[in-house]
Amino acid sequence: MLERYFILRPYLLSKIRDFFNNDGYIEVETPYVVPTVPPDPHIEPLSVYIGDVGPYFLHTSPEIYMKKILARGLKRIYQICRAFRVENKDEIHSVEFTMLEWYREGSCMEALKETERLVDFLSSSLESDFGIKKSFSPPFRIFDMEKLFLERLNISPFNHEKMEFYIALKEKNIVSVREDDSWLDMFFKAFFERIEPSIDKSTPYFITGWPIHLSSMAKAKDGKAERFELYVRGVEIANGYSELLDPTEQRKRFEEDNNRRKMMGKREFIIDGDFISCLSKIEGEYSGCAVGVERLMMVLLGEEDIDRVSPFNL
Repeated sequence: MLERYFILRPYLLSKIRDFFNNDGYIEVETPYVVPTVPPDPHIEPLSVYIGDVGPYFLHTSPEIYMKKILARGLKRIYQICRAFRVENKDEIHSVEFTMLEWYREGSCMEALKETERLVDFLSSSLESDFGIKKSFSPPFRIFDMEKLFLERLNISPFNHEKMEFYIALKEKNIVSVREDDSWLDMFFKAFFERIEPSIDKSTPYFITGWPIHLSSMAKAKDGKAERFELYVRGVEIANGYSELLDPTEQRKRFEEDNNRRKMMGKREFIIDGDFISCLSKIEGEYSGCAVGVERLMMVLLGEEDIDRVSPFNL
């Protein structure tokens, strides 16, 4: 597999660049070492020191700086870079990985269809150039999260406060939920225990309409994030959303995230004031998407473990 990896990885990166360059995108590059990161309660950055000065951080995503580029007037940009997160290594996670991220004028649904076209383009290219049989074709299925809960559990999670949600889930025999769980913990326990196993994974699918607490930089609509995730062979490959461009709301969301981190006993992060102010300079509607490149390689090549496509993982 190692020889195959060193051939197919640069091939796929080249094809990714072809896809975006041919669609009018500009490839950009942003810093890896940054003074602060978004205060996402569920993502931990790696700390670094420059001599004895710091801590600085290895970025968890290029999103902040790519949006600073959008504020300078570019309309379509993409980047392929390394990203770093404190993760417990398993079949689909590693501390250091390759991320593809892009931003464009347009809606969340336009970004979703573009993600679909990208995956289909790469899959078709592998079939034509290497004989790796293509196992799926668009259109991919699209599920709405609230409808999934209603169909499988007859519960709308977004209409319940924490205790109401707990009682409703216990009545549906969701055995893993506990009374002291957060609302989000209950949501994910129900999702992974009952919703996710019920979805046919033989073909790719999108899930839209995620809780807003998971997407502090996404635009909200009807109390949910305008956000999608793409799953291929049951593995989450991509997530994208309509970009929140309201500076006041974005600062409020970051402050709420820092409060959650504090309650969880985690480090709080300085809010990047330059990023907040740049949002007001981005005119119109924008959407973006991030793809884990090694995960994408896994599913396109039919592998089950990320080590098979990234042999030097920590």
